[in-house]
Amino acid sequence: MVPLHSPARRRIRGILRTLFLAGALLGCGGGGSGDGVIPPFRTYGGVVVTDFDGDGRDDVAVTATYVSGPPPHAGYVLVFLQQAGGGFAAASQYPAGPDPWGLAVDDLDGDGRPDLVAATSSTRAPEVGVVTDSGGISILLQDGGRPGAFQVSRWVATGGAAQASAIGALAGDAAADIVVADSVLANGRVLLLEGDPSLPAGVRAPVALPVAAGAGSSEVALADLDNDGRSDIVLAAGSGVAVLYQDGAGGFGPALMLPAGLRTQGVAVADLDGDGRTDIVAANAGEAPAGGTGGSTVTVLLQKSAGTFTATSIAVADGARQVVVSDLNGDGRRDLAVVSLVYQAQDVPSRVTVLLQSASDAGRFEAAGSYAGTASASFIAAGDVDGDGLQDIVLADGPGVLVQRRLAPGTFEAVRPLR
Repeated sequence: MVPLHSPARRRIRGILRTLFLAGALLGCGGGGSGDGVIPPFRTYGGVVVTDFDGDGRDDVAVTATYVSGPPPHAGYVLVFLQQAGGGFAAASQYPAGPDPWGLAVDDLDGDGRPDLVAATSSTRAPEVGVVTDSGGISILLQDGGRPGAFQVSRWVATGGAAQASAIGALAGDAAADIVVADSVLANGRVLLLEGDPSLPAGVRAPVALPVAAGAGSSEVALADLDNDGRSDIVLAAGSGVAVLYQDGAGGFGPALMLPAGLRTQGVAVADLDGDGRTDIVAANAGEAPAGGTGGSTVTVLLQKSAGTFTATSIAVADGARQVVVSDLNGDGRRDLAVVSLVYQAQDVPSRVTVLLQSASDAGRFEAAGSYAGTASASFIAAGDVDGDGLQDIVLADGPGVLVQRRLAPGTFEAVRPLR
């Protein structure tokens, strides 16, 4: 079956949130024709921050859906380039698969330029109780002759409900591979698309890697967890974090399930405490996806020895969706920021919780601030959006940004539009 928090249903709930807000505006004289008809609008999914055009400034890309009727809806990737004089240029818009959700960035074709992969969970209209297995990904390679611009997207059907992807070399060769999180519970798998530059799309047909019965995944990350020189797969798998270690033969062993919090939605990997071992962070939505309140946490899984993790959970705003790792106060230590959204509370905006790492106790984090986000943000990233050398927080919805205060490191101004 498809989980209640599947991307298709989350997209519908996001649309309902937008309709609610638009309807409130119409009812209050906030615009429109006065007949209650809501015009077409955009909703947003994944967000990434990186220097696309090689000018030393961070740029922003988001997935966007144009809603003008019933699904499937037209999908796009929007790329905002930061300008030398400050601010961002108007977005360049690239058509992608319908209703795109997660967005990944890395160099796919080995030319040294960042490329993009947008995940589509379904290319068909959703039906209650029906699993369509019609997901896919849109691959956008950067145009070598135009820094920061992208070629026409290449569509690759993956099956399942492709909710997110990650890019990295997994197959033992120089080609970059793509790993896709399949959120269909009944499939209990993750999908590997090995890179092959000789093929039109640059990747081979997807190969299913088993995770666990009933384990659909909402986000995926790649990292060498056991320091053997091979990247492993880390999944936000609903009931916890699933780890698939790569073996010496180029395959993957059985999934190791790590308990996290309640309803794990997001995952990130990094060496948090500086001990040379990769750690894991999970965002757990708590009771929100089931219509309740409470129980939302970020779980920090510190790897104390190879394959052994110690978990600590920190309470955050209801409905934690995704977590990003970055130095958010300029002290040289990695911090965390999580975005939370309760889909049922249609008039309540997203919430951003900042967790700063202790200066004296490596790997320990404390909530240092909570901020109102954009109306419907499920995705979060970090980067320098104003050229001051400080890390800011970027939300996909809008996109919106929380700029770090120069005179108060680790604190942020109220959310505002990117441009």
